[in-house]
Amino acid sequence: MFVTSKFGKVNGELAKKLFEARSVTLLSKKQFSQKDVNVDQFFKFYNESGKCEDRYKPLKDRDYDRFLSTRASRREPSLTRQMTSLAYKVGKDMISLAEGMPNEQVFPYKRLALDTRFSSLVLEGKELAAALQYLPSQGLPALLSELRKFQSEAHRPPELPRDILVTNGSQHGIYQCVELLLEPGDPVLTSEFAYTGFHGALRPYQPEILGIPEDKDGMLPETLDSVLADRLRRGLKMPKMLYITPTGSNPTGTVLPEDRRRRIYELACKYDFLIVEDDPYIFLNYSDHNVPSFLSMDTCGRVLRLDSVSKVVSAGLRGAWITAPKPLLERLELHSQVELLHSCTLSQAILLELVKNRKSFASHLTFARDFYKQRRDALHSALNPLQRLAPFEYPTAGLYFWLRVNGVDDVYNMVFHTAFERGLMLVPGQAFLYDTSAPCPYLRLTFSKIRLEDMDAAVSTLADVIRYEQQRAEQKQKRVATEG
Repeated sequence: MFVTSKFGKVNGELAKKLFEARSVTLLSKKQFSQKDVNVDQFFKFYNESGKCEDRYKPLKDRDYDRFLSTRASRREPSLTRQMTSLAYKVGKDMISLAEGMPNEQVFPYKRLALDTRFSSLVLEGKELAAALQYLPSQGLPALLSELRKFQSEAHRPPELPRDILVTNGSQHGIYQCVELLLEPGDPVLTSEFAYTGFHGALRPYQPEILGIPEDKDGMLPETLDSVLADRLRRGLKMPKMLYITPTGSNPTGTVLPEDRRRRIYELACKYDFLIVEDDPYIFLNYSDHNVPSFLSMDTCGRVLRLDSVSKVVSAGLRGAWITAPKPLLERLELHSQVELLHSCTLSQAILLELVKNRKSFASHLTFARDFYKQRRDALHSALNPLQRLAPFEYPTAGLYFWLRVNGVDDVYNMVFHTAFERGLMLVPGQAFLYDTSAPCPYLRLTFSKIRLEDMDAAVSTLADVIRYEQQRAEQKQKRVATEG
C-alpha cells in the first residue's frame, strides 16, 4: 500500500487493530468447475489477418547499442556463469573440476509433492536434486524451451532473433529494463497514471516523465504523436522507452484496442523508441475478445515483453519471463549474472509443469478469470449508486476500479484519515503518479480479496467518507471566499 511520512498522523493503535483484523478468505461460495477450453483460441494473442508494419526496417544488432545505458554497456560475461551454462549443455559427457556447485547429496529434501485442481506434481530423486541446484542465468533449459514454444503459439511474433530470460517476477523484469535502457535524466514515456512499481524503479534515475493521458480505451495515440512531434520540433531529447500495461492497466483497468496498439507501434518505429509491454493481466480480460499483443506486431524488434503468473497462479512463486530481441536479452542476462545468478530453480521447475500442460493451464486460468469476474461484477453492482459521487468506468480487465471523486481535489486526507479511521482501506491516486506529493482526485479500489458479503458495507462506508470529504471541501471554499 502507498504510504508516506504523512501517514504518521494516523492513530497507531487504530492501525494496529485494522492490520490485526480477521483474515480474508479467497474462497467463494460459488463453485467453479473445470471447463472444456479450446486451448488454441484461449492462448491466441495475434491477428492472423492483421496488417504488419512494413515501412520500417528491422533493427540490426548494432542498432541496439544506441538504446543501452552506460551501465548496461559496461557489463561483461562472468566466466564461472559461462561454465555453468556449459555444464548443462555437455551433461555427464565430461569430467568437471570447474563448477562451484554444491553436491546434491547434501540436500536434505527427499520428495516434493504439489496437488493442483487438475493434476499432481511430484519431484524426487534426480528431478528434485536438479530443481534445488544452480542454473544458467537465463533459466532452466527445459523451461526456456517450453516458454519459447508457448510464446510462439500464443503470439506468433514475426520472425526475428529473440529469446527468453526467466525473471524473479515481473517487477524484476521492469527493474532490469530500466537499468538496461535509462541514463539519469532521460525522458520516459508512460501513461499519465502508471504502476507504482515502475515509478519506484525509475526514481534513482530522476527521469523526465512524459505521462500520456488515457480515456476509457487506454492511452491516446494522437496525444502521444503530438507530444513526440513537439519534442522533435523543439530539439529536445527524445525518449528511448515506452512502458505500458495494455491489458487491465493498473490502476485504470483499461484494455488498449488493437487499432491503438498498431498506431503506437508505428509511432515507436517513427520516433525510434522501444516498447516495454508489461502484461500481467492478459488472462484477466473479461470480454470475449483477446487483443493481439505488441509482441505479435513486432516486425522491427522493438518490443520487450514481460509475462507473469503472479496474479493468476501464485504471487510467491515469482514466475515470470522477458521476451526480447537477442542483443538486448544477452545484456539482460549479464545483469542477472551479477544481480542474483538466476531466478529460483524450484519455482522454475514448478512453472515448467504448469505451462507444458496447456489444457490444465487454460482450465485453471479460466477458473481464475471467472473467479475475479464474479467479484468485479459484484463490486460494480455495489458501486453503481455512487456514480454521481465518484464516476468510474466499468473495468474491462484486471483487478481494479478507478474512481474520480467529485468535489475533492485531493483524496489524501480521505484515504489516510477519514476512511482509515472508519475501518476502510483505500489507495489514493497519488500512488500512480511519479510525483506522489501532487494533489489527485482519484481512488483505486481492488476487488481481488474482499469477501462478497463485505462489499455492500465497504461501499456504504465509502459513500459516507466521500460525502464527508465533499462537505469539508465546500466549507473550505466558503471560508476562503469569506476571507477574500
